[in-house]
Amino acid sequence: MTDSMKEELRKASFVAVMLDETTDISNVAQMSYVLRYVTDDGIKERFFKYEDMTEDKRAEAIATRLLEFLRESGCIDKVVAQCYDGAAVMASGLNGVQAKVKETIPQALFIHCYAPILNLVLSNGASKIRECKVFFSHLSGLATFFSRSAKRTKLLDDICQHRLPRAAPTRWCFHSRLVCTVADTTRELREVFEHIVDHHTEFDDETVHCSDGYITLLTSFDFSFWLKTFHAIFSYSDVVFEILQNKGFDMQFCLARVDQLQRQIEQEKGNFDSVYDETQALVGPPRGRGAQGDVRARYRELHCSVIDSLLTQISNRFSDHKKLEFLALLDPQQFGHYCNYFPTAALNSLMESYGGYFDQPRLHTELAVMYGMSDILGKSPADIH
Repeated sequence: MTDSMKEELRKASFVAVMLDETTDISNVAQMSYVLRYVTDDGIKERFFKYEDMTEDKRAEAIATRLLEFLRESGCIDKVVAQCYDGAAVMASGLNGVQAKVKETIPQALFIHCYAPILNLVLSNGASKIRECKVFFSHLSGLATFFSRSAKRTKLLDDICQHRLPRAAPTRWCFHSRLVCTVADTTRELREVFEHIVDHHTEFDDETVHCSDGYITLLTSFDFSFWLKTFHAIFSYSDVVFEILQNKGFDMQFCLARVDQLQRQIEQEKGNFDSVYDETQALVGPPRGRGAQGDVRARYRELHCSVIDSLLTQISNRFSDHKKLEFLALLDPQQFGHYCNYFPTAALNSLMESYGGYFDQPRLHTELAVMYGMSDILGKSPADIH
């Protein structure tokens, strides 16, 4: 089978490599290698092998193994794209695998599914700031508290009449839905926990202990402040998430929405005072060991740090996607327009990334002829092929 796939690779002009990492039941970290290319029969995605990577998960080690695999497969000079599962070590900017691979294969653009990127933006943005990470751990704990007990869930249904999203912290929409639900039902959630404490004889010790802690959590300044902060951010990001999940939108439209999201998140810096004052009016001023010195200035700095981190992550994750303007060349919905106004910018985008593979004047002529053919209007690239 491997020999047969290598023969396909030999005939293919371009190749994309996809890696994914998972830990199996025996706690062994395995890397899967998949290559994607086009044959006379259409697009092929071929799984080649698993490889144990338990001993060394550093970006440099993963990149070295990947390049060795590409050389062994005889396609290293054909690679034009790389795609990973999004683990921090594999997709993290300059120190990630993608950057290491580009040192050897400059044309290997880093591509990632749009919607999971948003989850990565949140995860990495949150993990870099201690207070933010603590907030999301508490938030996930709330969802887990109810999901582990049918009795607790029934009480939640009776009092709150709204269930918390089931714990799935690897999904962006889980955090978003959970933040929105808790923000909208904070008062009812307090009633649930107060009922448990007041009727402690009806519940086990763990349930009572956790409920007492969650009452304190829901009335703390820290938790309420971050709840308001992320609720505001998610009001923008949820719209973009839905757009990125829709296969009907083109690349340029999606990138424009991402740029708009960045501007909206940036504007949240100016809303710090209202978030802080509303939180203080709701639960009182910050208390505990953090309530010393210029507390307002400290929270302002934290607030700006979170937003800056999110903006940096968005910029890093989508950097190579901005180089994909050339995909518009084969947008069937635009062929009628292109017949009169040739997409020069898109063609220039292609030449900037992959100029060595094409004869630009000849390609320009072929595309111009194709745009004028009435029998291909509205057809997908696969149909045209």
